[in-house]
Amino acid sequence: MTTDRQENFWSIGRIIATVIVVAMVAIIGYTLFSPRHTEETTAKITLPGVESPTTAQPSSPATSKPAATKSAIPDFDVPTMNGENIKLSAYKGKVVVLDFWATWCPPCRDEIPQLVRIANQFRSKGVEVIGLHIDDQGRSSPQQIRKFIQDFDISYTVGMASEDMFIAYLGREETAIPQTLVFDRNGKVVAHLIGYNDGHAAKLDAAINKAIASS
Repeated sequence: MTTDRQENFWSIGRIIATVIVVAMVAIIGYTLFSPRHTEETTAKITLPGVESPTTAQPSSPATSKPAATKSAIPDFDVPTMNGENIKLSAYKGKVVVLDFWATWCPPCRDEIPQLVRIANQFRSKGVEVIGLHIDDQGRSSPQQIRKFIQDFDISYTVGMASEDMFIAYLGREETAIPQTLVFDRNGKVVAHLIGYNDGHAAKLDAAINKAIASS
């Protein structure tokens, strides 16, 4: 009888432990991979080659204006899916939309048609959309990415972002995609959208129009 009770006790204990472990895994998975629908308005990053103000040292003792320093972000050499290499410093003077994404990301798939529309609609106004596929450790092969580009009729440049590039723009602790950054013609960020939902299309248009008008 005692043995049966012990077996029943440990069976229940194992069941409870299993439920707890499954719940923890689900929570962690949700935190890492579920889309976040937020808008960051405090980003200070600039495109490579752009001078940005810093409060570290004044430009001279006679003025309170901050000195100008080069952007801390390196000018990464970005390989594109059409076999070329690009540097973001080459887009100086244009409104630039950077989108960090991956083929297997559902909200990325939802956002792509809007980016295609933006690229086609605003190209004549000097707007460049650049899709940066993240380094997913081989989860997406070049063939899969090219098929995705074809299936979604992507008309803008698609490049491969290294892990270092992802961290430089978004931070080491960040994992969410898509993340979309809009830069004005001076290379300064005017919008930073995380995730994607129905309201993001209007926010993207508003950010792009703001960037165009401010130049």
